[in-house]
Amino acid sequence: MIDALLHPPGTGKEYLADAVRVLGVLSAAAALVLLGPVETALFLLVLLGLLVSRALAVFPGFDTVYGLVLLTAAWSSVADLYARIPWWDLAVHCAATGVLAVIAYFLLVQFGAVPAVQRPHRASRSLPVVVPLLVLALGLGMSVLWEIGEWWGHTYVDARINVGYADTMTDLVAAGLGSLAAGLCLGFAVRRSGALLHTPVAHHRTGR
Repeated sequence: MIDALLHPPGTGKEYLADAVRVLGVLSAAAALVLLGPVETALFLLVLLGLLVSRALAVFPGFDTVYGLVLLTAAWSSVADLYARIPWWDLAVHCAATGVLAVIAYFLLVQFGAVPAVQRPHRASRSLPVVVPLLVLALGLGMSVLWEIGEWWGHTYVDARINVGYADTMTDLVAAGLGSLAAGLCLGFAVRRSGALLHTPVAHHRTGR
């Protein structure tokens, strides 16, 4: 993971993914100078997530989308878009949970906890089906934890945090749909390329 994190970009897609990480650094700096400690902590957390995806050596195209989704979610909170646009919260829940579930899958692959296609390999008929189901399960699990966190924040930190049966259920449905869509896309990538990741100990970022 350290080798992948420190390896310089080698393709246009990898440069684009790193450009999104630069936007993360700039966002954190802007929050530190112009906003406040809460916003700064938020963007530092996003930046950590952007570094995790680089360390995992995920697909460069997905890496870019993942970074943009996290930054969009963070800036939407800062700009209060969740309150201004009624459907925006569900859209971000759907997209963010989907990409985070895929990252969680890559992380579990790194530690050998879930199946991964390696090179050289035999074609797997079951993996394109197993991958979407695992990503869906991971997304739903993370979404449940998020909703518990929202309830805790509403109860013990700030009563303005929106909670309630309808809000929780719609968030879970959106998260499930996003995770299923992300899992199906990843399963399609497995079916098309026959390769999901390098071996769990990855020494470079190319060929992802």
